[in-house]
Amino acid sequence: MSEISPQAFEEFGALARLFGRTRLVLHELLSHGDLSSADSALLTMETLPHIEGVEAGFKGRLRTSEGHVDELRGLVLQGGLGVPEPRDDSEARAALIESMQALSGAGGPRELIAAVGRDLAALEHARISMALLPWTEASAVRFPGRRSYADISPPRSPSEFAARIEEVERTIWRAAAGQPGQRTDARLRRVYAFFDAGEQLSSDGLTMA
Repeated sequence: MSEISPQAFEEFGALARLFGRTRLVLHELLSHGDLSSADSALLTMETLPHIEGVEAGFKGRLRTSEGHVDELRGLVLQGGLGVPEPRDDSEARAALIESMQALSGAGGPRELIAAVGRDLAALEHARISMALLPWTEASAVRFPGRRSYADISPPRSPSEFAARIEEVERTIWRAAAGQPGQRTDARLRRVYAFFDAGEQLSSDGLTMA
């Protein structure tokens, strides 16, 4: 069995600290409605670049076989690429594949750039954090108010995962701008839960029912 390098342990610890600090900032925003300049700087300079790394890992690993034509079209549109009207199903899939290659940096004159290891690690960490949320024990839930994440379903497809990550990114941008969030806001609760679970997964592991 290969040994895990000290550097890998340190990177995992750094990930736990980032998720923990981000969760505390969101907790502060929920409790007081505003943030200090240091808190805003954390979100913009550390948290958002990490989420962008998750997105980069997702785009780098995306395979056209992961979804149907309609779902692929939705992913391409989320990436800001338009798709011309196809004449038949075969042409539709070909056009989507070409657009998805462009979205990930491949195809045409572009150079194919593989997702770096850190981005892929960030992607897998995000996927596991979201997948485990419904099974988090009440004692491990730190969201102020409701002590359960059982109603937060994991993403069931690539498009749902992409939408969830986009939701995280938008929410963090709003938080960095000091926009107050409400405990009743389902989106904010999902994002808080993501960082709560990610922190525990990166440190001691989630307590499962």
